Amino acid sequence: MKQPLRIGARASLMSMVQTAPILTRLAPTPALLQPFYGAGGDREKGRAALEEDGVFSEEIETALLSGEIDVAVHCLKDAPTNDTSGLVMAAYLQRDDIRDCLVTKEPGVTLDTLPEGATIGTASVRRTAALRGYRPDINIVPLRGPVGDRLRALGRGETDGLIVATCSMERLGLRDRIAERISPEIICPPLGAAIIALQTREDDMETRKKISKLHHTRTEIEAEAERLVLRQMGGFCNAPLAGYCTTRHGDQAATYTVRARGFTDDGSMAVDIRLTGGDATRVAAEVCQHLTQAERLFGTSSRGPRA
Repeated sequence: MKQPLRIGARASLMSMVQTAPILTRLAPTPALLQPFYGAGGDREKGRAALEEDGVFSEEIETALLSGEIDVAVHCLKDAPTNDTSGLVMAAYLQRDDIRDCLVTKEPGVTLDTLPEGATIGTASVRRTAALRGYRPDINIVPLRGPVGDRLRALGRGETDGLIVATCSMERLGLRDRIAERISPEIICPPLGAAIIALQTREDDMETRKKISKLHHTRTEIEAEAERLVLRQMGGFCNAPLAGYCTTRHGDQAATYTVRARGFTDDGSMAVDIRLTGGDATRVAAEVCQHLTQAERLFGTSSRGPRA
């Protein structure tokens, strides 16, 4: 009997929901799911700050390096900015909707129709800055944790609305709770948004071959361009940095548009760079150069030193 692939994922409901289809898609390769409960960013007590890189991945990466599991499942936006020595992102699943969405008690509400002084729950620096720039009359209530916990806080009236990743709501089967899918021009998504990545040991070619059928090439190109921006600009999951890469297929070749947005925490100043070309990695590098020059001129960056 074949030894099953041991697949590790965070034990949160979201992680389990998005990992279960992976096991189905791997068939007939047998797979065994191993949940991990101790991610620093998930703990109820002593929860790691979002300002720390890799707060959702350290435990599962340790298990992968030790040989306890064969594959680690990550939301790419929460994965460490720099690859951990000995590990590699071996497959990227096809990307979902990168937009954030507004969730409210009442249907039909939008960011534009929220009443003055309404409260929105989010702990994201990126979302907070965008909201303060777009609707400075809105009050931001710090709120983090599993989507279910945030929805219950909304139900208790602790806030008038939530900003949540659209893909999170869809994966949880809560599409009908979405009041508005927010344009990336209003709230720029995080780099690596809506991508599930499968990580293996770098030298484990057998496992990499088994999961290769799940790999989506276009998503890989976009993901690697976005991770380059994160590395070059010193970003991480809750840094004042956002952006994305999109693909356009022409008659002869694909072109890639890379966007990166750096901003101050209060949303009062932002630098937004967007370039297009035939090589996503090269375009991403050029975007970083332009963003660095602009941030030096306008003084908008509050991130750490470049990697």
